[in-house]
Amino acid sequence: MMRRLILCCLAFLVIAGQATAALAPNYQRARELNAVVNAVAAAVPKYPIDKIISQGHDRYAVVAGKCRLIARIVSLPSKPGLGGPRQFEVVLDKPDCD
Repeated sequence: MMRRLILCCLAFLVIAGQATAALAPNYQRARELNAVVNAVAAAVPKYPIDKIISQGHDRYAVVAGKCRLIARIVSLPSKPGLGGPRQFEVVLDKPDCD
């Protein structure tokens, strides 16, 4: 009986060690929007950001003054065996400024 309990505990520890800890969707979206704001502010420092419009999965249209551009969220590969929130970077299209 004791041997069975020890085996169950070891199996539980192995399974629990492989779990990933993703962020809740609203916190993940907040991280992505913050990254988009920072990237666009650096790319178009002359104009403040007026709008960020979600255009589907990992794609945002951004309006900053007279400029419009697309921001994409691109996933970065994670290290095997490590959990945690999604790692990503923001890729911007060339700004279209009138």
